[in-house]
Amino acid sequence: MNTPMASKSAGFTLIELMAVIAVLAILAAIALPSYENYVRRANRSEAKNLMLLIGAEQEKFFTAFNRYTANVAGARTGDPATSGLNMGNSTQELIGGVPDPSDQAYYVIAVALAAGNLAYTLTATPTGSFQAVDDCGNFTLTSAGQKDRSGTALNCW
Repeated sequence: MNTPMASKSAGFTLIELMAVIAVLAILAAIALPSYENYVRRANRSEAKNLMLLIGAEQEKFFTAFNRYTANVAGARTGDPATSGLNMGNSTQELIGGVPDPSDQAYYVIAVALAAGNLAYTLTATPTGSFQAVDDCGNFTLTSAGQKDRSGTALNCW
């Protein structure tokens, strides 16, 4: 006599599925803050590199005109009063000299001149809600090569 056997369906139970989801949620809770810190550090590095590049261009400008300029984005001319460094003043990518609308700037660089245009201070200010919560705050670089930050974190430079 043949008796029908109870067939067991293949698949996952709800408990097993919930356990997998819980493990994935724990991994995401650990990985996401770490990833965000990594991206903030990368954005900081980009800002610091831009500040050093602007500083180098300022020294070239000083060699040519015996003074510094606050005009980072302006075109280079023969007149020191109107000439600029011909470069971007933010971490936003440039395409043909124009800011790329699909790229977001995470830092904006400002130049403050002092001592009759014989000294400058570059300040990188974080922009946007993502970078603004960075513990390093603003970065500064002077014409004397002094580096500083306004935030509470250490080892920002």
